[in-house]
Amino acid sequence: MASKEVQPTGRQVDEYLYEPPSVSSIQDLKDMYNQLKDTILVSIDFECVDHLSFASYYERLSEVGMSWYDPRDHRSPSRKFTVEKALPKIRSVHCIMRKYKNFTADSCFVHQTVEAKSHKAMPYSCYFAKSYFCNREKAMAIITNKMKWLSTRRLSRKETAAGKKRKVIVLYWDARLETSVFREAGVDITAHGAEQWDFQLLRLFHMRFRRPRNKAEEMLYSLGVSLASASSDFGSKGFAWHNATNDCWATVAGLLQILSMAQQTWKWKRWLEEEKSDDEWEMILWDNNSKERRAGTDLEALDMSWLDARKFKRNAALSPPPEKWPKDSSGQRNSRRYEVDDCICALDYGEIT
Repeated sequence: MASKEVQPTGRQVDEYLYEPPSVSSIQDLKDMYNQLKDTILVSIDFECVDHLSFASYYERLSEVGMSWYDPRDHRSPSRKFTVEKALPKIRSVHCIMRKYKNFTADSCFVHQTVEAKSHKAMPYSCYFAKSYFCNREKAMAIITNKMKWLSTRRLSRKETAAGKKRKVIVLYWDARLETSVFREAGVDITAHGAEQWDFQLLRLFHMRFRRPRNKAEEMLYSLGVSLASASSDFGSKGFAWHNATNDCWATVAGLLQILSMAQQTWKWKRWLEEEKSDDEWEMILWDNNSKERRAGTDLEALDMSWLDARKFKRNAALSPPPEKWPKDSSGQRNSRRYEVDDCICALDYGEIT
């Protein structure tokens, strides 16, 4: 029996932005896999500085990340899909806005005032692409050009002659920031036919954690996204979330892992259905709303032994030295804790170049 056509749920989240298809059974997942097996999967993620609360997201934009996976990059795309073969084929770009290049977890003076909150963005921890500096207009141009390029990538002669374009789906994790930036920048991601999904609204995530919205790092880690099997050259800090491109790569990898469940159904049963022991339940914080026990067990870490640490080391070396760190209103750099009210935008005083 032919698979049914999988479409977005129809609920429009934002302009041209939809929920992913409703998947609540293994058959639904197989239908989605069949629909996406020749689709280019893209993820876009932005990071912003936090010390300009009065400014728009576009004005605060500090990082732009993009990752994509094209099934046609495999020599024999018709062969059985495995996530292990797919992961090394994910390609990425990473841009750091030159304007904010000196704001890091170490240098940002704003977050040093709040004990429970830390600077989350990790601009110099990209694993999957060489980081480089540019302005926000250049970064938007890169995204626009990549989307145009992907729409006609690896077309057959017959497809080219017929004027066809590739199917491209863009994934976001809570798309409010990204869609706001695109609107202000005048960028239309759908200009070449791409479809946009707010990936965190995938019903499977609600089934697993019983929350309408979930943290990307928590959900993707449960799918096996980690550096547990990577080289020790990456250190022992675990996966560096809140780096724009690392988050993009992890989002694409997470969807590929979910799609692999269509053929490896034991993953579906383990991730969604496997019962936990009483001891394991003692370690779980129940959802504050439902108070229900959540079935399912985290999948084993994905094989990352192929990942080369040279890009990461090269990017880490770009991190600004202490003498380049931004200053607060008193002209001091981050050597002690400051009051948030005393913090000013260093840009206004020429501290960032």
